[in-house]
Amino acid sequence: MIGDNLILLDKVDSTNNYIKKHWNELPSETVVWALEQTEGYGRKNSRWYSPLGGLWFSVLFKPRKRPLIPYYYLRMYSLVIYNVLKKKYKLNPVIKWPNDILINSKKVCGILGESVYNGGSPGCVIVGVGINVNNELPEEVSNSSIALKDLVGKEIALRKLLNELNHVAYHSYYLKYFKPKAISAITKLWLNHLNVKIGDRVQVSTENDGTLYGKVNDIQSDYLEIIDDNGEIKKLNSGELIVL
Repeated sequence: MIGDNLILLDKVDSTNNYIKKHWNELPSETVVWALEQTEGYGRKNSRWYSPLGGLWFSVLFKPRKRPLIPYYYLRMYSLVIYNVLKKKYKLNPVIKWPNDILINSKKVCGILGESVYNGGSPGCVIVGVGINVNNELPEEVSNSSIALKDLVGKEIALRKLLNELNHVAYHSYYLKYFKPKAISAITKLWLNHLNVKIGDRVQVSTENDGTLYGKVNDIQSDYLEIIDDNGEIKKLNSGELIVL
């Protein structure tokens, strides 16, 4: 089960980095949880402020008979966090394409997926999760981010939340959907809760193309297709998206 092997660290540079260094000797479904990260990061190596009070953890997947495609694992944890926040805490989260969780238009959670290759093929997938829970937010992100304690009016037990998330991930998604004929259902569920739909006008900031404006033409399993204001079709695998 996810989290049966739990490694708790007081402080580490990054839980994803820890697993990258030790993935070969660790069993699949190992969870590495750090009370504090000194060099937490998100997509494009953006810094993720990770002080005491937040929930910072990574999960190692290297199953023998299940798909090893990172975006399926990312979507699983997006759905898990969405459902736990909605059902247990009575909040109204949305999944922001491709892998953030927002409440009241503010980021409460970021999810990062990475692969380690072994001889040209993926040896494992690592999913890193950062949730603002009881931590204070620095002033520079306070307008765009929020912590769960400020939404529910009290502090939340981190270990209990971690166990619940991984229990739901394992029993409601991993065992049920991570099979060759069922895996595509993860994407369908994820699409249902995305903050962007086909036909929406969007602004997307990317590393290669700068800031694009256009209309969403298609949402596929691994890219977003937009028709920009010049009439060109762009396929985007990642980027900072705003629905206009």
